[in-house]
Amino acid sequence: MGALSVKTRRSTPRFSWAEAEQRMRAIARKVLREEIQAVHLDSRGYLIFPNEAEYVVYLKTQPDKLPSQVKAIFIDPQGFRVRYSDYEPTPKKARELDAAQKEQRVSHEAVREVLRSRGVRV
Repeated sequence: MGALSVKTRRSTPRFSWAEAEQRMRAIARKVLREEIQAVHLDSRGYLIFPNEAEYVVYLKTQPDKLPSQVKAIFIDPQGFRVRYSDYEPTPKKARELDAAQKEQRVSHEAVREVLRSRGVRV
């Protein structure tokens, strides 16, 4: 869709808001993909990988660390910065979690009783 300007006799493109938004998103994605072709370091000290495959290979070189402890991220196909969550704890972390579960706990009834004795309505 274009409009013809009588003064300049040139066609000036006119876009709807949705078309302009789509074009801007496409341009931003293209720029990101062109800019990030190799691993580089950002201003916060994170390694930025251009794809998930390279990120996974790097995580495998850090077996004793959880993904959140590794300062590395990858750019997904939509251009977002992503990192894996700590879905699988390391053996050391698993032992810590087991020990925490075995610790003695205070029941919620006991906590409520203490609060009531101090005048707090529960």
